[in-house]
Amino acid sequence: MSLDLSRIREEFPYLQPKQESRPGRAVAYRLDLPVFPCGRSFAWAELRLGHGFPEHGRARIVLSPDAVLRVPHVESTGALCIDGDPGPRGLSPEDRLRLLLWRYQTLFLEPWLKGDLDGDFDSEPLNYWEIRVAQARSREDPVTEIWTVDDCPERPMVREGRLLLPGRIVVAAGEELPLTNRIVASLGPRATQRIRVRLADIPIAYPLTPQTWPQDQSELNSLLKGRLTSEQQITFCHPIRNVARGEHRIVLLRNHEYGFAFLLPGGPPTVVARGKTTKAYPAPATPHPLSVTRIDPSWTVGRGQYHVVYQRQRLRVVVLGVGALGSPVVEHLARAGIGRIDLVDADVLSTANVGRHLLGVDDVGHPKAEAIARRLILMHPATRIESFKVTGEAWLRDHALRQVDLVIDLTGEPDVRWSVEKARERHPCPLLIGWMEPYVAAAHACVLPAGSSWSKGVHDPMKDLQAVTWPEGVISREPGCSSRFQSYTAVAASHAVALIAEKALELADNPAQLPHITSWVRGQKYLDHHYRNLTLREWAQVAAAHDGMIIERPFI
Repeated sequence: MSLDLSRIREEFPYLQPKQESRPGRAVAYRLDLPVFPCGRSFAWAELRLGHGFPEHGRARIVLSPDAVLRVPHVESTGALCIDGDPGPRGLSPEDRLRLLLWRYQTLFLEPWLKGDLDGDFDSEPLNYWEIRVAQARSREDPVTEIWTVDDCPERPMVREGRLLLPGRIVVAAGEELPLTNRIVASLGPRATQRIRVRLADIPIAYPLTPQTWPQDQSELNSLLKGRLTSEQQITFCHPIRNVARGEHRIVLLRNHEYGFAFLLPGGPPTVVARGKTTKAYPAPATPHPLSVTRIDPSWTVGRGQYHVVYQRQRLRVVVLGVGALGSPVVEHLARAGIGRIDLVDADVLSTANVGRHLLGVDDVGHPKAEAIARRLILMHPATRIESFKVTGEAWLRDHALRQVDLVIDLTGEPDVRWSVEKARERHPCPLLIGWMEPYVAAAHACVLPAGSSWSKGVHDPMKDLQAVTWPEGVISREPGCSSRFQSYTAVAASHAVALIAEKALELADNPAQLPHITSWVRGQKYLDHHYRNLTLREWAQVAAAHDGMIIERPFI
């Protein structure tokens, strides 16, 4: 590496000329520091060039260890987290260093000296808390982290939680919450044993920062005394104990955005059995900081849709048909926070399904509904999923729609649609019928609110609603049986999945809609590529010149 630092020092005279070695084959140049106002000093700062600079490595400003958790925008390694070296993007190495030093001076050092960065800890409180947790972490910790599965309480409360072994994860809720049990099941071998713990769950109105964290047991005791009632203090500080082992006690401080936790001293060792070996992890001698991981539905499936996730958690949706179209639609519903989904399909997964289905070779020969439920429960425990290995007609004979918020029929079977209509006459509820045409030249989602009907007498309108009149030869048969199937790829089907899942969620969120049908229609070029002499019907001709188009029509 050949650098000419002489001209850079003319512009930034605080850059010292002596080169020093650093771990990882990096090199560093110390930076002269100004006269600090009281309370704003740190021991040193340096310009550090990573190994391979300028072609591969980058340059950073690194501060002394005493700056960590005292100075904002400093990572656990001491690296200053500001707009830094832009890398090899057409700039010379010298210009990259000039830009980095200018940013250090104007974006960090001068504002820090004037106090303009004092409030910046509040903007990223969890980043600094994770540094604190990492500093205290060891392989001997009796608890590794806290998982919260519900919303922050409005008032302080003392509650039970579960320490899951051998994972050493605490779920901050008891088994009275169904979601707790589903989350525990999703952890598999990390949660083979459950041990009760006691938690003080305390809401906070502002983010905790290095300046406002409780620093020791006395500060935590003062906080507990100020926030808990006398009865709660007795319950938390003197819980009912198993004489042999006692209970861990954890203080959890959180709101709807962030959480902080401390494992208090005085608890029992955490005894973990792995096969024939057993190891005891001792309780800490001082309050031990713990990271808090949110796994409540408003976080895992909310993320920008908080206003609807609570409503969706109360909904029950029945999906008839979980094949190549239905299985990924169901996954989208679970990801979106639907509280309960009933899966109805009598079929088992065959090797012919694998290329287009949510399931894979490991589930060949298993009932589709059961395998999907098993998989999605582990992936998305916020949703309760029930499976039924029966046909749609059989399920509708045995189950009423009285407490169902939405039925989604993705079977493509006229007998199932007829059965759904009869069931909806007895207990009206919204219905979405979704299907694809061959090659996914078109896909359709028919939205029918409660009280509206699909069929007109004995006539089933599905073929009339399609975008193309298909010749008989386009439907293939499997060799050796009478099963028929359409030819299409999973990539093409993704358009249909997105359309139908989106319309299903719209209907679940707003059941008071007018009946309509929304279609994704491919253009003439797509048709010609897959099958000769096909044309779009009159209503779909508007899409002929395009690669694809969404068309919405009233359903009368």
